[in-house]
Amino acid sequence: MSLPSGRRKLTRLFSALWLCLFTGPLAPDSIASDEPAPPHHHERSAATQHAPVFEKLPPSGLSPEEDLEYSRFMHHSSGVTVLVIGALLLLDRWTAHRHRLLRVGSGLTWLMFGVFLFVFSDLEAWPIGPAGFIESFSLSTTHEWIQHHLLSMIPMVLGIYTMLFRWEQPRPLWRYLAAGIAMLGGAALLIHQHLDHPGIDFVNIQHRFFALTSFFIAASLVVEGSARFAWKGKPYLLPAGLLLLGVQLALYVE
Repeated sequence: MSLPSGRRKLTRLFSALWLCLFTGPLAPDSIASDEPAPPHHHERSAATQHAPVFEKLPPSGLSPEEDLEYSRFMHHSSGVTVLVIGALLLLDRWTAHRHRLLRVGSGLTWLMFGVFLFVFSDLEAWPIGPAGFIESFSLSTTHEWIQHHLLSMIPMVLGIYTMLFRWEQPRPLWRYLAAGIAMLGGAALLIHQHLDHPGIDFVNIQHRFFALTSFFIAASLVVEGSARFAWKGKPYLLPAGLLLLGVQLALYVE
């Protein structure tokens, strides 16, 4: 029995997203160099073997251990925040949207979450780092700094959307706009790369699962606003996706 054309297109789209999600970053990162390998540490010349060795610090100026702890803190705190938002939206749906305070609370949490990410994502760059706004574009971590600030705009927009529009009957245009923003966030997580994790290691695999969950959140917004889907459980898809993303971030390891 053949599927309707709409469902075939949707199936092909998700198949393509899944393929890109896990095969895109598998390309070789570099070509092997012809230069000889550096000598072993005990084969260094007598003039340099007693010279002090300085450990290269991350751009933030923190020690590698402190930089790692800060990265974990940012992911874990983000996870707790997303869990709070998911719980508030779940309560909003369980109470049939009777309490506007729940929508306002989730919107404010989105907004504060975006501001938090905007300010504290990069300790070495603007706005809290030693580098100014213009100088931040010439750092070794410029691409991460730009990605983090663009990603921080997504919860800000979702917060404004949550507070300005009623979740039970938003205009289709605004719902599709919110879904597009969630899809953009997933795409950004898909290509997001840490400077100290250039390969397809466990850190980057976790970010690709974050991206997959973001795509699910975007799809849940579309399904929730479509009259073609009459399933009674569809209002709970969005909170479920947010709770799943929150758990993934809260359990992040590096």
